[in-house]
Amino acid sequence: MDGLGAEIIFPMIFEENLNGFMVLGEKLSGDLFTREDMDLIETLAGQSSLAVENARSYQSLNDLKENLEKKVQERTVDLKHALSEKERTQEMLIQSESLAAIGQLVAGVAHELNNPLTTVTSLVQATIEDIEQWDQQHPFDPEVIDDLKFADKELGRAKSIVASLLGLSRQTQTYSEAVSMNSVVKDALRIMHNQYKHHGLEIVENYDPDLPDIQGNFANLGQVALNIIQNAIQSVIHNKGVIYLDTWFDPDRRRVVFSCKDTGPGIPESVRQDIFKPFFTTKEVGKGTGLGLYICHEIVRKHGGTLKLRDSDGPGAVFEVRLPIDGKS
Repeated sequence: MDGLGAEIIFPMIFEENLNGFMVLGEKLSGDLFTREDMDLIETLAGQSSLAVENARSYQSLNDLKENLEKKVQERTVDLKHALSEKERTQEMLIQSESLAAIGQLVAGVAHELNNPLTTVTSLVQATIEDIEQWDQQHPFDPEVIDDLKFADKELGRAKSIVASLLGLSRQTQTYSEAVSMNSVVKDALRIMHNQYKHHGLEIVENYDPDLPDIQGNFANLGQVALNIIQNAIQSVIHNKGVIYLDTWFDPDRRRVVFSCKDTGPGIPESVRQDIFKPFFTTKEVGKGTGLGLYICHEIVRKHGGTLKLRDSDGPGAVFEVRLPIDGKS
Protein backbone atom coordinates (compact mmCIF):
# COMPACT_ATOMS: atom_id res chain seq x y z
CA MET A 1 0.00 0.00 0.00
CA ASP A 2 2.94 2.30 0.67
CA GLY A 3 4.24 1.60 -2.82
CA LEU A 4 0.88 2.53 -4.33
CA GLY A 5 0.42 5.48 -2.01
CA ALA A 6 -2.85 3.84 -0.99
CA GLU A 7 -4.89 4.76 1.99
CA ILE A 8 -7.65 2.24 1.32
CA ILE A 9 -8.29 -0.58 -1.16
CA PHE A 10 -11.68 -2.02 -2.10
CA PRO A 11 -12.09 -5.33 -4.01
CA MET A 12 -14.32 -5.19 -7.12
CA ILE A 13 -16.44 -8.32 -6.77
CA PHE A 14 -19.31 -9.47 -9.02
CA GLU A 15 -21.13 -12.74 -8.22
CA GLU A 16 -18.17 -13.94 -6.10
CA ASN A 17 -15.71 -13.19 -8.92
CA LEU A 18 -12.88 -10.76 -8.29
CA ASN A 19 -12.68 -8.32 -11.22
CA GLY A 20 -10.04 -5.97 -9.76
CA PHE A 21 -9.36 -3.48 -7.02
CA MET A 22 -10.24 0.16 -6.40
CA VAL A 23 -7.25 1.93 -4.79
CA LEU A 24 -7.67 5.34 -3.12
CA GLY A 25 -5.05 7.62 -1.62
CA GLU A 26 -5.63 9.93 1.34
CA LYS A 27 -8.16 12.70 1.16
CA LEU A 28 -6.96 16.10 -0.03
CA SER A 29 -8.34 17.50 3.23
CA GLY A 30 -6.23 15.08 5.26
CA ASP A 31 -9.34 13.77 7.05
CA LEU A 32 -9.90 10.11 7.69
CA PHE A 33 -12.41 8.08 5.66
CA THR A 34 -15.74 7.92 7.44
CA ARG A 35 -18.31 5.08 7.46
CA GLU A 36 -20.41 7.05 4.93
CA ASP A 37 -17.33 7.35 2.67
CA MET A 38 -16.75 3.61 3.01
CA ASP A 39 -20.36 2.77 2.08
CA LEU A 40 -20.20 5.06 -0.97
CA ILE A 41 -16.89 3.66 -2.17
CA GLU A 42 -18.09 0.07 -1.62
CA THR A 43 -21.13 0.81 -3.78
CA LEU A 44 -18.92 2.42 -6.42
CA ALA A 45 -16.62 -0.63 -6.39
CA GLY A 46 -19.60 -2.93 -6.90
CA GLN A 47 -20.90 -0.84 -9.84
CA SER A 48 -17.42 -0.68 -11.34
CA SER A 49 -17.15 -4.47 -11.09
CA LEU A 50 -20.52 -4.77 -12.87
CA ALA A 51 -19.30 -2.40 -15.59
CA VAL A 52 -16.16 -4.50 -16.11
CA GLU A 53 -18.27 -7.66 -16.28
CA ASN A 54 -20.62 -6.02 -18.83
CA ALA A 55 -17.66 -4.95 -20.94
CA ARG A 56 -16.30 -8.50 -20.94
CA SER A 57 -19.74 -9.89 -21.80
CA TYR A 58 -20.12 -7.37 -24.63
CA GLN A 59 -16.72 -8.32 -26.02
CA SER A 60 -17.60 -12.03 -25.83
CA LEU A 61 -20.96 -11.36 -27.48
CA ASN A 62 -19.32 -9.30 -30.21
CA ASP A 63 -16.76 -12.06 -30.84
CA LEU A 64 -19.56 -14.64 -30.94
CA LYS A 65 -21.52 -12.47 -33.39
CA GLU A 66 -18.54 -12.12 -35.72
CA ASN A 67 -17.85 -15.85 -35.56
CA LEU A 68 -21.53 -16.61 -36.13
CA GLU A 69 -21.68 -14.30 -39.16
CA LYS A 70 -18.57 -15.97 -40.56
CA LYS A 71 -20.05 -19.43 -39.98
CA VAL A 72 -23.36 -18.38 -41.54
CA GLN A 73 -21.49 -17.10 -44.61
CA GLU A 74 -19.56 -20.37 -44.84
CA ARG A 75 -22.74 -22.41 -44.42
CA THR A 76 -24.51 -20.27 -47.03
CA VAL A 77 -21.73 -20.92 -49.54
CA ASP A 78 -21.87 -24.64 -48.74
CA LEU A 79 -25.66 -24.64 -49.06
CA LYS A 80 -25.55 -22.84 -52.42
CA HIS A 81 -22.99 -25.36 -53.65
CA ALA A 82 -25.11 -28.26 -52.40
CA LEU A 83 -28.26 -26.84 -54.04
CA SER A 84 -26.35 -26.30 -57.30
CA GLU A 85 -25.07 -29.86 -57.18
CA LYS A 86 -28.59 -31.13 -56.42
CA GLU A 87 -29.98 -29.25 -59.43
CA ARG A 88 -27.22 -30.59 -61.68
CA THR A 89 -27.72 -34.15 -60.45
CA GLN A 90 -31.47 -33.82 -60.84
CA GLU A 91 -31.12 -32.64 -64.45
CA MET A 92 -28.85 -35.59 -65.20
CA LEU A 93 -31.33 -37.94 -63.54
CA ILE A 94 -34.23 -36.55 -65.56
CA GLN A 95 -32.26 -36.93 -68.78
CA SER A 96 -31.11 -40.46 -67.98
CA GLU A 97 -34.63 -41.55 -66.97
CA SER A 98 -36.01 -39.95 -70.12
CA LEU A 99 -33.52 -41.79 -72.30
CA ALA A 100 -34.23 -45.03 -70.43
CA ALA A 101 -37.97 -44.61 -70.98
CA ILE A 102 -37.46 -43.86 -74.66
CA GLY A 103 -35.15 -46.87 -74.92
CA GLN A 104 -37.84 -49.15 -73.49
CA LEU A 105 -40.30 -47.89 -76.09
CA VAL A 106 -38.03 -48.16 -79.13
CA ALA A 107 -38.79 -51.85 -79.70
CA GLY A 108 -42.52 -51.23 -79.55
CA VAL A 109 -42.28 -48.21 -81.83
CA ALA A 110 -40.15 -50.17 -84.31
CA HIS A 111 -42.86 -52.83 -84.41
CA GLU A 112 -45.52 -50.13 -84.73
CA LEU A 113 -43.67 -48.60 -87.69
CA ASN A 114 -43.02 -51.95 -89.31
CA ASN A 115 -46.73 -52.63 -89.91
CA PRO A 116 -47.56 -49.59 -92.08
CA LEU A 117 -44.19 -49.72 -93.85
CA THR A 118 -44.65 -53.40 -94.74
CA THR A 119 -48.14 -52.68 -96.02
CA VAL A 120 -46.94 -49.72 -98.09
CA THR A 121 -44.06 -51.70 -99.56
CA SER A 122 -46.38 -54.48 -100.64
CA LEU A 123 -48.91 -52.07 -102.19
CA VAL A 124 -46.23 -50.08 -104.00
CA GLN A 125 -44.68 -53.24 -105.44
CA ALA A 126 -48.07 -54.47 -106.63
CA THR A 127 -48.85 -51.06 -108.13
CA ILE A 128 -45.54 -51.02 -109.99
CA GLU A 129 -46.39 -54.38 -111.52
CA ASP A 130 -49.81 -53.10 -112.57
CA ILE A 131 -48.28 -49.99 -114.14
CA GLU A 132 -45.71 -52.05 -116.05
CA GLN A 133 -48.54 -54.12 -117.51
CA TRP A 134 -50.77 -51.14 -118.14
CA ASP A 135 -52.29 -50.92 -121.57
CA GLN A 136 -52.62 -47.29 -122.63
CA GLN A 137 -55.82 -48.15 -124.43
CA HIS A 138 -57.50 -48.97 -121.12
CA PRO A 139 -57.87 -46.75 -118.04
CA PHE A 140 -56.27 -47.53 -114.68
CA ASP A 141 -58.04 -50.00 -112.45
CA PRO A 142 -59.72 -47.91 -109.67
CA GLU A 143 -58.25 -50.30 -107.11
CA VAL A 144 -54.76 -49.12 -108.05
CA ILE A 145 -55.70 -45.55 -107.12
CA ASP A 146 -57.25 -46.74 -103.88
CA ASP A 147 -54.09 -48.70 -103.03
CA LEU A 148 -51.93 -45.63 -103.61
CA LYS A 149 -54.19 -43.50 -101.40
CA PHE A 150 -54.05 -46.12 -98.65
CA ALA A 151 -50.25 -46.30 -98.99
CA ASP A 152 -50.05 -42.52 -98.61
CA LYS A 153 -52.23 -42.69 -95.49
CA GLU A 154 -50.04 -45.42 -93.95
CA LEU A 155 -46.88 -43.41 -94.69
CA GLY A 156 -48.47 -40.44 -92.94
CA ARG A 157 -49.18 -42.62 -89.90
CA ALA A 158 -45.56 -43.78 -89.83
CA LYS A 159 -44.39 -40.19 -90.13
CA SER A 160 -46.55 -39.10 -87.18
CA ILE A 161 -45.16 -41.95 -85.03
CA VAL A 162 -41.59 -40.90 -85.82
CA ALA A 163 -42.43 -37.24 -85.11
CA SER A 164 -43.91 -38.20 -81.73
CA LEU A 165 -40.83 -40.20 -80.78
CA LEU A 166 -38.45 -37.43 -81.84
CA GLY A 167 -40.46 -34.80 -80.00
CA LEU A 168 -40.50 -36.75 -76.76
CA SER A 169 -36.79 -37.61 -76.96
CA ARG A 170 -35.40 -34.11 -77.47
CA GLN A 171 -32.95 -33.19 -74.71
CA THR A 172 -33.15 -29.39 -74.84
CA GLN A 173 -33.51 -27.85 -71.37
CA THR A 174 -35.15 -24.58 -72.42
CA TYR A 175 -38.40 -23.83 -70.63
CA SER A 176 -39.48 -20.94 -72.87
CA GLU A 177 -40.97 -22.69 -75.90
CA ALA A 178 -44.71 -22.72 -76.64
CA VAL A 179 -46.13 -26.14 -75.75
CA SER A 180 -49.55 -27.59 -76.55
CA MET A 181 -50.54 -30.02 -73.80
CA ASN A 182 -53.00 -31.64 -76.19
CA SER A 183 -50.09 -32.51 -78.50
CA VAL A 184 -47.97 -33.66 -75.55
CA VAL A 185 -50.65 -36.11 -74.36
CA LYS A 186 -51.52 -37.33 -77.87
CA ASP A 187 -47.84 -37.96 -78.70
CA ALA A 188 -47.30 -39.83 -75.43
CA LEU A 189 -50.40 -41.96 -76.07
CA ARG A 190 -49.30 -42.68 -79.64
CA ILE A 191 -45.90 -43.87 -78.38
CA MET A 192 -47.62 -46.13 -75.80
CA HIS A 193 -50.06 -47.63 -78.36
CA ASN A 194 -48.10 -50.83 -78.84
CA GLN A 195 -48.19 -51.56 -75.10
CA TYR A 196 -51.98 -51.63 -74.81
CA LYS A 197 -53.48 -52.28 -78.26
CA HIS A 198 -53.78 -56.07 -77.77
CA HIS A 199 -55.15 -55.97 -74.20
CA GLY A 200 -58.69 -54.79 -74.78
CA LEU A 201 -58.56 -51.80 -72.44
CA GLU A 202 -60.45 -48.64 -73.38
CA ILE A 203 -58.98 -45.15 -73.56
CA VAL A 204 -61.40 -42.23 -73.53
CA GLU A 205 -59.90 -38.97 -74.78
CA ASN A 206 -61.49 -35.60 -74.08
CA TYR A 207 -59.24 -32.70 -75.08
CA ASP A 208 -60.18 -29.03 -74.90
CA PRO A 209 -59.96 -27.81 -78.53
CA ASP A 210 -59.37 -24.22 -77.36
CA LEU A 211 -56.65 -25.10 -74.85
CA PRO A 212 -54.02 -22.31 -74.79
CA ASP A 213 -50.32 -23.09 -75.12
CA ILE A 214 -48.05 -22.92 -72.08
CA GLN A 215 -44.42 -21.87 -71.81
CA GLY A 216 -42.33 -24.93 -71.07
CA ASN A 217 -40.27 -27.85 -72.32
CA PHE A 218 -42.08 -30.18 -74.72
CA ALA A 219 -39.81 -33.19 -74.15
CA ASN A 220 -39.89 -33.00 -70.36
CA LEU A 221 -43.65 -32.52 -70.22
CA GLY A 222 -43.92 -35.43 -72.64
CA GLN A 223 -41.99 -37.50 -70.13
CA VAL A 224 -44.54 -36.53 -67.46
CA ALA A 225 -47.50 -37.55 -69.65
CA LEU A 226 -45.71 -40.72 -70.77
CA ASN A 227 -45.02 -41.85 -67.21
CA ILE A 228 -48.51 -41.08 -65.90
CA ILE A 229 -50.22 -42.81 -68.83
CA GLN A 230 -47.89 -45.81 -68.57
CA ASN A 231 -48.71 -46.21 -64.87
CA ALA A 232 -52.43 -46.05 -65.70
CA ILE A 233 -52.04 -48.69 -68.43
CA GLN A 234 -50.15 -51.01 -66.08
CA SER A 235 -52.89 -50.65 -63.44
CA VAL A 236 -55.76 -51.68 -65.77
CA ILE A 237 -54.05 -53.89 -68.35
CA HIS A 238 -55.06 -57.16 -66.65
CA ASN A 239 -58.73 -56.31 -66.07
CA LYS A 240 -59.48 -54.53 -69.38
CA GLY A 241 -60.30 -51.32 -67.56
CA VAL A 242 -60.80 -47.77 -68.77
CA ILE A 243 -58.42 -44.80 -68.85
CA TYR A 244 -59.79 -41.26 -69.13
CA LEU A 245 -57.48 -38.56 -70.51
CA ASP A 246 -58.76 -34.99 -70.21
CA THR A 247 -57.42 -31.49 -70.74
CA TRP A 248 -59.10 -28.20 -69.91
CA PHE A 249 -58.33 -24.60 -69.01
CA ASP A 250 -58.90 -23.05 -65.60
CA PRO A 251 -59.54 -19.35 -66.43
CA ASP A 252 -59.64 -18.21 -62.79
CA ARG A 253 -56.10 -19.40 -62.07
CA ARG A 254 -54.95 -19.22 -65.70
CA ARG A 255 -53.77 -22.81 -65.65
CA VAL A 256 -53.85 -25.63 -68.17
CA VAL A 257 -54.95 -28.91 -66.60
CA PHE A 258 -54.16 -32.46 -67.71
CA SER A 259 -55.96 -35.28 -65.90
CA CYS A 260 -55.43 -39.05 -66.16
CA LYS A 261 -58.00 -41.26 -64.45
CA ASP A 262 -58.03 -45.06 -64.48
CA THR A 263 -60.36 -47.77 -63.17
CA GLY A 264 -57.56 -49.87 -61.68
CA PRO A 265 -57.10 -50.92 -58.04
CA GLY A 266 -56.06 -47.42 -56.98
CA ILE A 267 -53.34 -46.37 -54.55
CA PRO A 268 -53.69 -47.39 -50.87
CA GLU A 269 -54.21 -44.55 -48.42
CA SER A 270 -51.22 -45.77 -46.39
CA VAL A 271 -48.70 -44.99 -49.16
CA ARG A 272 -50.23 -41.89 -50.75
CA GLN A 273 -47.89 -39.57 -48.87
CA ASP A 274 -44.86 -41.47 -50.23
CA ILE A 275 -45.61 -41.83 -53.96
CA PHE A 276 -43.66 -38.70 -54.99
CA LYS A 277 -40.60 -39.60 -52.91
CA PRO A 278 -37.49 -40.79 -54.80
CA PHE A 279 -37.00 -44.57 -55.04
CA PHE A 280 -40.43 -45.34 -53.58
CA THR A 281 -42.30 -47.95 -55.61
CA THR A 282 -45.13 -50.43 -55.12
CA LYS A 283 -44.01 -52.54 -58.08
CA GLU A 284 -42.20 -55.84 -57.83
CA VAL A 285 -38.40 -55.92 -57.65
CA GLY A 286 -36.90 -55.26 -61.06
CA LYS A 287 -40.07 -53.70 -62.49
CA GLY A 288 -39.64 -50.14 -61.32
CA THR A 289 -36.95 -47.72 -60.11
CA GLY A 290 -39.25 -45.63 -57.94
CA LEU A 291 -38.08 -42.49 -59.77
CA GLY A 292 -40.90 -42.03 -62.29
CA LEU A 293 -43.39 -40.00 -60.25
CA TYR A 294 -40.61 -38.23 -58.35
CA ILE A 295 -39.10 -36.95 -61.61
CA CYS A 296 -42.56 -36.04 -62.95
CA HIS A 297 -43.19 -34.04 -59.78
CA GLU A 298 -39.86 -32.20 -60.15
CA ILE A 299 -40.43 -31.43 -63.85
CA VAL A 300 -43.88 -30.02 -63.13
CA ARG A 301 -42.49 -28.01 -60.20
CA LYS A 302 -39.84 -26.47 -62.46
CA HIS A 303 -42.64 -25.37 -64.76
CA GLY A 304 -44.30 -23.60 -61.82
CA GLY A 305 -47.09 -26.16 -61.69
CA THR A 306 -48.41 -28.92 -59.45
CA LEU A 307 -48.80 -32.68 -59.79
CA LYS A 308 -51.27 -34.22 -57.35
CA LEU A 309 -53.06 -37.46 -56.70
CA ARG A 310 -56.76 -36.59 -56.51
CA ASP A 311 -59.55 -38.55 -54.87
CA SER A 312 -61.45 -40.66 -57.37
CA ASP A 313 -65.25 -40.87 -57.47
CA GLY A 314 -64.98 -44.62 -57.99
CA PRO A 315 -62.21 -47.21 -58.22
CA GLY A 316 -58.77 -46.34 -59.52
CA ALA A 317 -56.50 -43.32 -59.31
CA VAL A 318 -56.63 -39.77 -60.66
CA PHE A 319 -53.43 -37.84 -61.36
CA GLU A 320 -53.83 -34.15 -62.15
CA VAL A 321 -51.19 -31.83 -63.61
CA ARG A 322 -51.79 -28.07 -63.41
CA LEU A 323 -49.47 -25.74 -65.34
CA PRO A 324 -49.51 -21.92 -65.54
CA ILE A 325 -49.75 -20.67 -69.11
CA ASP A 326 -46.97 -18.10 -68.55
CA GLY A 327 -44.54 -20.58 -66.98
CA LYS A 328 -44.76 -18.93 -63.53
CA SER A 329 -46.41 -20.22 -60.37
